[in-house]
Amino acid sequence: MTTPSSASVETTPEHILLGHSPRIQALAARLRGLVRTTVPDATERAYPGWHGIGYRHPQCGYFCGIFPQENSVWLLFEYGALLADPESLLEGNSKQTRYVDIRRQQDIRVRPIKRLIKAALAYRKR
Repeated sequence: MTTPSSASVETTPEHILLGHSPRIQALAARLRGLVRTTVPDATERAYPGWHGIGYRHPQCGYFCGIFPQENSVWLLFEYGALLADPESLLEGNSKQTRYVDIRRQQDIRVRPIKRLIKAALAYRKR
């Protein structure tokens, strides 16, 4: 029996999460659901080179991603440095990206995170 080469097997978001603790997988699952319910027409894609799960909108392109870390999950916004963040959730100091560092379920503040997701999409629509 032959097995497909790794080049012919598509990496899925689930593959990205393999090897992470159940806690990290659960945090990522909740964030994935939050992005999907906030932007239902976004497509989800695994990015093995970045070790992340990215989200693209049909008209706007890539706007955010979920990046599992050893002890947390980052919800990263491609243009996060340009987003209003009245709740001070965004971290990082790069010129462009910012992320929300999620370490436990209580860190997932649904309303402020949904606002950031919508703001990221609105920024990309400009």
